[in-house]
Amino acid sequence: MSVASETTPSLIVFGRDESNKPHASVFLLPQVEAAEGAARLMGMHSHRVDPGDSPEIVMRLPAGKLFDSGKAFVPFVKGELYTRIVTLAGVADEPRQRSAGETGADSPESASAGSPEGVAGHAEGDGGGGQGHNGGLADPWAGLAVGSIVLASEGPEEGYFEARIMKVKAKGMFTLKFRDYPEAPQVDRAYYQLGLIHPRMLTKS
Repeated sequence: MSVASETTPSLIVFGRDESNKPHASVFLLPQVEAAEGAARLMGMHSHRVDPGDSPEIVMRLPAGKLFDSGKAFVPFVKGELYTRIVTLAGVADEPRQRSAGETGADSPESASAGSPEGVAGHAEGDGGGGQGHNGGLADPWAGLAVGSIVLASEGPEEGYFEARIMKVKAKGMFTLKFRDYPEAPQVDRAYYQLGLIHPRMLTKS
């Protein structure tokens, strides 16, 4: 197998989660069979693509990751791109079915508070104890601690996922582990890169 073929995007894994949010990622040729198995295990769709097929779709997709558990990391994508994938694959656009062994507490969107843009911004000048845009309460970022659940992104082209704070570091930095992807490595993020989940949603997790 040539180096070129080993790095050729050859499979799209895609589907909607139980909150109807679209996910999709692309896998390379050596990963095709394992990624197809992951798609079945996760209740998602898969579609094989030939070299050069639909580059306007394939080249816009984030790379997926395979885990030892047999599942895969399939990030959020924009609705417009997802619609094009569905049309390309010729499948019905429908919410993902819960896969075997999943429970409501462990499903990807069980405690999602929606887009991080909807979270009140970090109040400047509060000193950690003033009253800002959070109903007269103290700065919510000041209350983050080990065990807190926040929203974090793997990169600028990917969506936000629930993550648990594993370590509080100096200068507003946190070490996180993505909640629904336990095999993924831990990452460091600054407080201003995190989204907060409303406490009412956290009580459901």
